[in-house]
Amino acid sequence: ADSFARGAESVDGVTGPVRVLYTGVTNTPSMYEFVRAGKCDAAVMITASHLPEDKNGFKFFSKSGGLTKNNIDELVSLAKEEARSWYDFGVLPPSSGTVGVMCSELVNFVPYYKDTLKQAIIREVGSSSSPSPSKPLLNINIVVNPGNGAGCFFNDLLRDLGANVAGSIHLTPDGTFPDTFGVPNPEKKDMVEETMRACETHNADIGVMFDTDADRAGFVLPRIIDKNGMRSNYEPLNKNRLIALLSVIFSSSSPGATIVTDSTTSEGLTQFLENKLGLHHFRFLRGYANVIGKAQELTESGEANAEVAIETSGHCAMKENGYVDDGTYTAVKIIGLLARTLASGEGSLLGLISDLDEMPFDEEFRIRVTDGSLKTTTSIFQQLSESLKEKCSIMDGWSFDEDNLEGVRVRLSSGGFFMIRQSLHDPVISVQAESVSQEEARSQVLKPLLDLFSKHDSLDYSALESQ
Repeated sequence: ADSFARGAESVDGVTGPVRVLYTGVTNTPSMYEFVRAGKCDAAVMITASHLPEDKNGFKFFSKSGGLTKNNIDELVSLAKEEARSWYDFGVLPPSSGTVGVMCSELVNFVPYYKDTLKQAIIREVGSSSSPSPSKPLLNINIVVNPGNGAGCFFNDLLRDLGANVAGSIHLTPDGTFPDTFGVPNPEKKDMVEETMRACETHNADIGVMFDTDADRAGFVLPRIIDKNGMRSNYEPLNKNRLIALLSVIFSSSSPGATIVTDSTTSEGLTQFLENKLGLHHFRFLRGYANVIGKAQELTESGEANAEVAIETSGHCAMKENGYVDDGTYTAVKIIGLLARTLASGEGSLLGLISDLDEMPFDEEFRIRVTDGSLKTTTSIFQQLSESLKEKCSIMDGWSFDEDNLEGVRVRLSSGGFFMIRQSLHDPVISVQAESVSQEEARSQVLKPLLDLFSKHDSLDYSALESQ
């Protein structure tokens, strides 16, 4: 942060020298909010997100939103050019080390951001469902688990709105994550299970989880609520389930809207969105920037009204929020729905997605390329893709998905599917499979794939062999 601030302040802007304002710890979505509100001209978030601490990177925001891939490519090219100049002069950029951040001003914009979220929750709950205009979450028990990340402030926000958050855990921001299971990730099994236990202990109406910089969210909900108000049988609300529940919200507020997702969503989700809710499902490429960009493109062109852009990972952006990738805003929508549902006495939120067809077998396998080469990965993946397409014509129960835009997706006659795709960043080929049973998955998916993978010496397919 210090080196970046010093470097930025050495640049002459259009109307004068660049001034750097340091916010201290905050979450990634807030940075765009600061720009949108006119508190700064641009914002940069320095974070490892859900990656190891040695992978710290930068997320850039302008008044148009996050920078595009082309913007980043240009930025990297300019940075390389500047770094070569420094190197040629034999000079290292100045730094204050761990002492502090040398910049024009230390600011605290977080209260403003918290207030925007408070107003959003008040709006979502609505006056008819709220026992108190300023305390719309009275009598609602919420467990927040930010995992010692940047989303800790959300707990205080909910308390201010009347929620009982006594059961919340890991509420002190600390990049070493000393009290947890490691880097917070709402997809991580350990984080989900710990949140479930906290919810059980405190009879919570909902558990809320964030990743490190709070641009992703996941939830935990009770399946059963008895006549005495006791909650039990907590289950995760993530992946296809989270997409389905958000879609329930927009099926009422924006009938016929389009939901843009990544390529790995289930066949059952498409059926639920289109046949049960009357929405349109646009399945696109993996990568939240890809999904958000496609939603914006569809809306701006008039081709569709893309209300939501969401990955199964929990990255979610909504048109009403300027397509900002914001886990806290996702939580606003889900908590608002919870408050309205509780006020109406309708029971568990999971009941709203009871028609979502979910497969008993739902697994993802990561097949590593042993030489660690992305070039080898691409070559093998292309060969596997062609082999799979050919096999679809002779394999009973397989149907090649012509509409799929990423990797190879094969529909199973039983209603499941599997797909292979190349990782965006790593020498890995991902296999995702959903099936009516583990037995069918073994015979109809995993064994045929093993036969194909075993022809490539550079693949470590032990993950499939263990099934």
